[in-house]
Amino acid sequence: MRVTAVGTSGGVPTPQYGTSCLHLNAFGDEILLDCGEGSAQRLMRYDASPDVDAVVLTHFHADHTLGIPGLLQALEMNERERPLDIHVPKGRTERARRLIEGAYGWPSYTVAVRGYDDDPVIQTDRYSVRAFETPYTEYSYGICLREADERTFLVERAQALGVDPGPEYGKLQDGQSVETDDGTVVEPDDVLSDPEPGRKIVYTGDTRPTPGVIDAASNSTLLIYNAMFADDRSERAHATGHSTAGEAGRVASESESERLWLTHISPRHEGEEDRLEAEAGESFEGTVTAVRDGDSIAL
Repeated sequence: MRVTAVGTSGGVPTPQYGTSCLHLNAFGDEILLDCGEGSAQRLMRYDASPDVDAVVLTHFHADHTLGIPGLLQALEMNERERPLDIHVPKGRTERARRLIEGAYGWPSYTVAVRGYDDDPVIQTDRYSVRAFETPYTEYSYGICLREADERTFLVERAQALGVDPGPEYGKLQDGQSVETDDGTVVEPDDVLSDPEPGRKIVYTGDTRPTPGVIDAASNSTLLIYNAMFADDRSERAHATGHSTAGEAGRVASESESERLWLTHISPRHEGEEDRLEAEAGESFEGTVTAVRDGDSIAL
């Protein structure tokens, strides 16, 4: 899996940085989390194609959504034919349709606006995408991508039970029981290890630090958290429903996350990324990065 920061500025774009957008490549599926203005152009700049499979919006503020019309038009110009799913909070499906209709109109390919709440947003055999509520607006969510748990096939145990190598191994790995030459029935649990938790990517969107957010972020491989302000502007962060870098570090620490990305950084802190990292690092011992447009990591 790979995560690319496409837009990292909070509230408004700057000459150097765009507004909120993340590109996820999950086992070949390409997903955008939020789509601030100009996202289609920046995706091409950072070798993350705008020809994505799905877009998931955390809430409907302009700095997270205004790139949708431009993305749809870019895909139209590139002669896209396959459908595009746009996932939004259930209470914002009509607003999403009005955004598309008013700014661009419906393209020739199918665009499906799908509402989510607590159900899986996306579910595949390899991973799931789920939403969790955040206390920012009436309809605002964070997003968690979780790789399916892995179970290792124990070859030596299968051999000891008399299972012949070949197709029988594949059946057991697919969850089917098999019968050995002496008539013994071998179940998948007999030859598979205990489940090992898959990797977990959590993107909080805009939020204050809350017990619910900490719980949703628990044991993240990568926590992507809004750090709109430095710690000396904590009153402003609280008043606007955002977080400081120090609060981001405490959430990462309390959730026992492995790595922390700070994003949604106020333009007033452009050039102060080292400061934000230091403030987050006061309470979090893992790796902290104040990411900027184009930063990317493979997990």
